[in-house]
Amino acid sequence: MTKKVLFRADAKQSIGTGDLVSLIHLSRYFENDGWESHFIIRDYDESVEIVKRNKINNYLAIIGPHSIGKETEEINGYIESRGIDAAFFEITERPLTEYKGVTNRAVKACINFDGIIPDGMSLVVNWDVGTDKLFDQKKYPGTKFLLGPQYAVLPLDFDFTRIRNRSYKSKPEVLLVSMGGADEYNFTQKVVDALIRGKTGLELYVVVGGGYRHMEGLAGSLKDSGVKYRIKQDITNMFDEFMNCDIAVSAGGLTSFELVATRTPSVLIAIHEHQIGRCEYFDKMGWAKYLGFRSFDEKKLLEGIRDPLTRLPNAVFKTREIKDYIDGIL
Repeated sequence: MTKKVLFRADAKQSIGTGDLVSLIHLSRYFENDGWESHFIIRDYDESVEIVKRNKINNYLAIIGPHSIGKETEEINGYIESRGIDAAFFEITERPLTEYKGVTNRAVKACINFDGIIPDGMSLVVNWDVGTDKLFDQKKYPGTKFLLGPQYAVLPLDFDFTRIRNRSYKSKPEVLLVSMGGADEYNFTQKVVDALIRGKTGLELYVVVGGGYRHMEGLAGSLKDSGVKYRIKQDITNMFDEFMNCDIAVSAGGLTSFELVATRTPSVLIAIHEHQIGRCEYFDKMGWAKYLGFRSFDEKKLLEGIRDPLTRLPNAVFKTREIKDYIDGIL
């Protein structure tokens, strides 16, 4: 009998798109081993766009305002009616402990970054740095914790043979700018403006997500700049973009882990507080250069681009262990 896994996450400008995107990546590991994936989302425009773009067929969009109690009823009804075996939650809009009474019919797991987890979770995953101090693991003897950057959810189809054989040009030509799916503070524009003023001579390849709301201004400034550029929106898999650029400027979200995994010379800016620790860690490990939290020194940005890291050590990731643990208890 086919096993079924449910993922519950959202995406919108105020919380970003990483929650939902990371669970879509994780779902591919389950599907690759014969599982059937299902999603429950709120009917935010960004959430619906992402599931459609990623060709998610089995999903429920909860329409309109719902109380936590009503939403929990929807989740329980879906789990019971569809025969769900495992359910993953990644909700940063509110503490997971507010979701009281989620059925025990399915094995429950969560991606959690605030350290507040409800009882009954069989698995907790957090890929930030220093998270062993965030959770009082003794309080949850029945819970498995997979903690640390090695458990970041990478896309299934990353080609690690190609990554190991990656070579670097003596003089960079293409600079990728990717500041997050929603980029609510519009750091894409701030970085692009600094690069235009810096006259780097590089082609700018700017990638924005479905939640980006400043496309007209961005396109206008680039059009009048005299800089060679490309803009793309809503790319479902960034692997080729990482491998075909020479250096990247990125926020500290999920993309920063993918840049490290692909050994892409990178300059990072933390946009949210939880990104600071990982950016500092990546800098310490020699995987990227970190400029600061919600601000950057334009001179240091340009220095980081003109003198990029090119001897990048391999980073080890263990995304598959997340799926394997759930498999092992079912």
